[in-house]
Amino acid sequence: MVSEQERKEILSKYSGNTSDELLRYLKRNFPVHENKLDWMEKPWKQISIDSKSYMLDKNKKFIVNKISAYIEDEWIHLPTEIRRRTVKKYIDGISL
Repeated sequence: MVSEQERKEILSKYSGNTSDELLRYLKRNFPVHENKLDWMEKPWKQISIDSKSYMLDKNKKFIVNKISAYIEDEWIHLPTEIRRRTVKKYIDGISL
């Protein structure tokens, strides 16, 4: 498990180059589901993108690309770098 201090350090690398408005949109439109079985130490998390579930564990680059492509037309007013960094921040925030 990640301590609160480590979590803050990880998320602090995204300060300044993200969009709070897009982050709120991601939280509302890309829900995360956590599943845990008795024999597992740590639950696995899945994110829903376009009504399909994807595992968060070891799929960060794929998920960032998938979400970025999905929101590209709607968030055209934001530069690509800010969109991608915001998506990465969202993924890191829910993965921890």
